[in-house]
Amino acid sequence: MQGLATKRDYLLVSIIGVLFGLFAIPILENIRPAFWHLSASSVIFLLAGFALFANLALGIAGLIGARYPGIFQFAKYAATGALNSFTDLGLFNLLSMIFQIFSGSLIVVFNVISFSVAVTNSYFWNRLWVFRKAGAAPLIGSYAKFIGVTLSGAAINSAIVYVITTTIGAPLDVTPELWENVAKLIGVPVSIIWNFFGYKFFVFK
Repeated sequence: MQGLATKRDYLLVSIIGVLFGLFAIPILENIRPAFWHLSASSVIFLLAGFALFANLALGIAGLIGARYPGIFQFAKYAATGALNSFTDLGLFNLLSMIFQIFSGSLIVVFNVISFSVAVTNSYFWNRLWVFRKAGAAPLIGSYAKFIGVTLSGAAINSAIVYVITTTIGAPLDVTPELWENVAKLIGVPVSIIWNFFGYKFFVFK
């Protein structure tokens, strides 16, 4: 059965996979899991592994999408959403690691910075790939709508990060570095669903 994925789709998802690997490095360097050791071979493994996985997932989605087109579009959105999350988490961990700050008001500043970069990156991926169409809305106008939809999710995400890292705090057997990532990830599912429907029916309709 012929899938929907084109050579352009595979090229773009390969780039996404490589970016996954790059942004995973500061995350792993910050939380320091037992299996992780920074080296040339581990970096190559991350970049190649994520790129291969992204291509495999896109190929499967393309086959399913030949019968259910909405599935293929959601798979592309999920790929860009995952990249957005990795960009956000990567920069967030990089800032925390550099300044050795894992809670308090500055953690919100780090969250806003990493989120702003990630959401701008996400906008262009969604506009030019996921929801790409002829006669699209003007760049500035659609970006303003994009920011509007996304900011509500960002507010929820930042509130969750602050409450979990600062109000609740890390359990005794969990490091602050790991706990801040747990806080970031808790808000991801809600943001993904909210943003998909907002982008599809409001921003890029």
